[in-house]
Amino acid sequence: MADRQEVQTAFGDLLTIDGGDSLSPWSEVWGARVHGGAEDVPAVVKQTWRRPEPLEAWQRTLVARGIRTIAPLGPAVAVGDGDDAERWVAYPRLAGREWDGGADDLAAAGRLLGQLHAASEGLAIDGFPGFEWGSPDRASIDEDIEAIRDAAAEHWPGADASRWIAQLDDFAPLLERVRAADVPQLPASLDHRADNLLFDAEGALMLDLENAALAPRILDVAVAALLFPLEHPGSGGSALGGEEWAAFRDAYLEACPLTRQERELWPTALTYMKLEWGTWHLTEGVEAEPEGNLGYLEDLLTLDEHERFPLG
Repeated sequence: MADRQEVQTAFGDLLTIDGGDSLSPWSEVWGARVHGGAEDVPAVVKQTWRRPEPLEAWQRTLVARGIRTIAPLGPAVAVGDGDDAERWVAYPRLAGREWDGGADDLAAAGRLLGQLHAASEGLAIDGFPGFEWGSPDRASIDEDIEAIRDAAAEHWPGADASRWIAQLDDFAPLLERVRAADVPQLPASLDHRADNLLFDAEGALMLDLENAALAPRILDVAVAALLFPLEHPGSGGSALGGEEWAAFRDAYLEACPLTRQERELWPTALTYMKLEWGTWHLTEGVEAEPEGNLGYLEDLLTLDEHERFPLG
């Protein structure tokens, strides 16, 4: 990855990157000031897609439709040469506070995701990448099962991982049912969780859409239910509880009603995203920080997702 000076050189006089540490513990995100107007604009600089035009088109459409998220302050710049060049972009630096762990913020987050989906429905954006489905290969499934057993023994020796393992064993037909479903697809963030949101008196603001793909929107709701507290101190050491999920869900459904087919698919979609994305976070992606994240992951490993996250 390019260093700070290389990125500064690529932007030239358009902006000045501030000193100090990255604003994110997971990637390089730097504070900056964009020049050219009557006053400098506070910004953040981060890496974006190598071909950022589809993402930028979606972001600008969302902002134009009143969705509280970010769009680039200018074109992305190339850092490096040829096919290996990275693309870096400056976004406005939004003001707000972090998730406080409470239900009111969860309702605001659910409402924002519903509004984002409603604003994205019917959009046709050339070049928008498709969702990457899991593999039905038996060897891959067996590797995941072994990895879950090893991770449970290392991090949560008292936890019962049998439900997760049994569901992984049945992963291939589960994948086929989700892929074959006739449900709406649209540009989806697939990362709508507390670590990527800010909150203020007006509600929630989405900071990061870089993990987006053209996907069934019901999968976006499922991954939010399962992973919303991931790597955030507001989790209190557990996944969302029933009342917390109800606050998120009800606000989402008010902003974006789901189809009958989506409602019928919900239990299958929820288990699919639990196994497909949750398995990585429980194995290769285990993070002990912030405090409480191991407790959240143990709760995720052992919970009954259908009981915990009903669609209502």
